[in-house]
Amino acid sequence: MAARLSFQPLTIVQKRAFASTTIALAGRQGGRFRRPEKKYDVDHMEQFQFDDQTTMGHDLFENIRTVRQYLRKTEYELPKLKSFAKPFVPPTSDQILKFKSHTYLGEGHPVERKVVLSVKVDDLKLSNTERHKFLLLAGPRYHVDTDELILSSEKFPHRKQNKKYVRDTLDALLKESKNTNDTFEDIPLDLPQPKKKLQFPKEWARPQQQPQQQE
Repeated sequence: MAARLSFQPLTIVQKRAFASTTIALAGRQGGRFRRPEKKYDVDHMEQFQFDDQTTMGHDLFENIRTVRQYLRKTEYELPKLKSFAKPFVPPTSDQILKFKSHTYLGEGHPVERKVVLSVKVDDLKLSNTERHKFLLLAGPRYHVDTDELILSSEKFPHRKQNKKYVRDTLDALLKESKNTNDTFEDIPLDLPQPKKKLQFPKEWARPQQQPQQQE
């Protein structure tokens, strides 16, 4: 025989068991459910008993700790760097490129990715025709006073990328200057006059004092 299921209506007491309070009233309960007060609230701080240093005193102690930290590094860690020292080897005649970059210790800076390449044009060993075309292509990047070509780049986010870019730019200039299809001989080269170095006039020099003769 199949069992019959019967449903009885809920009473008033049973209905109240399903009642719930709003979220706004949830935090107003007393006793152990009360929210703790702010730990560093000024109104609830203990009275200062003059048993600790002031803020300026703690800052002074922190500076002393920092100085002592670097003094310990100077005494015990810097001598270990002698094992990594290498003798200075001057560049050979084949190493004519100079790369310049900046590094800021302890912090990052956008100028760190910038790379500057400089090279003497005479060291490139170009002929007169190639030099004429090379200087026309270089434009204002050629400095007459020092006879140097200066290329710089900071368009890429990393230093190695900018270094490769200026190196590739120099290779492209050299390749195009040696291209004999068009030598640009009909285009005049208008270079600025080199700046004259001012020399201190000899007549303005302070006369040497004669040593006093001792009687």
